[in-house]
Parts: sequence; C-alpha cells; structure tokens
Amino acid sequence: MDDDFDDAELFQEALGEVDASVEFRHVLDGRKMFHFLSTEERKPDLIFLDINLSDISGWQCLIQLKSHHDYQDIPVIMYSNAYALNDHEMARQMKALGLLTKPNSFPLLIEELTKICKASGEELERVLKGM
Repeated sequence: MDDDFDDAELFQEALGEVDASVEFRHVLDGRKMFHFLSTEERKPDLIFLDINLSDISGWQCLIQLKSHHDYQDIPVIMYSNAYALNDHEMARQMKALGLLTKPNSFPLLIEELTKICKASGEELERVLKGM
C-alpha cells in the first residue's frame, strides 16, 4: 500500500521484472486497504505497507491489521523513504517482518525485491535485517 502513484508504478514494474507470476495490487490508503481485504476471497501473500500515508499512518494500519483475526497472519513489510532510526526494530516489535527503505534506483529496487521474493519465513526476516 502506497499513496504515491509513481512509487507504486515503479514498484509494480520492478516486481514484474523479478517475477512475472506475482500478482500486484495497489491500494492508496488505509481505508481502501481494509475495504479491499474485506471484499477479496483470497488474502494477499504479503503486504508492503508505506509508513507515511495520507489518511492514517502505516503504523496505525499495521496495528489494525495485526489486531484483526482475519488479517493478523498476513505478512507485512513496512516500506518508506523516510524513517527514524528505531523504525526497523519497531516494525518487528509490531509484528511486521521488517522495514524496507525505498531504494533510490530502479536496479537496486529490483535487487532488493529479488532477495525478498527468493526468501521465505525466518529467512525473509534475516534478509530484511540486512537491507
């Protein structure tokens, strides 16, 4: 989820280059995310959640996701271009897998998404710690 169309479009393009079989869905804000989740039969395998959203913060969305019995098991990666030093640890404490800093280049985004797509479970958490 990202409220910046350009960032979302770049993310979708990079993800398509990494793994064309991945289905990408973009949601603009927290309210729309919960509407999307409540109307879809199949829940997402992973949510990238921008910290800095226009309606409610990504942190607030994460709290709501992790406190809802239907959504609490969906893995979440917090995603932002601006964050505080303790945000990596806070993301893990709030039950996200970790925090990914928005890369400043397309090739770097592809590289990081490749690592994420190849990893799973605890391995994914280790990969995110190294980013």
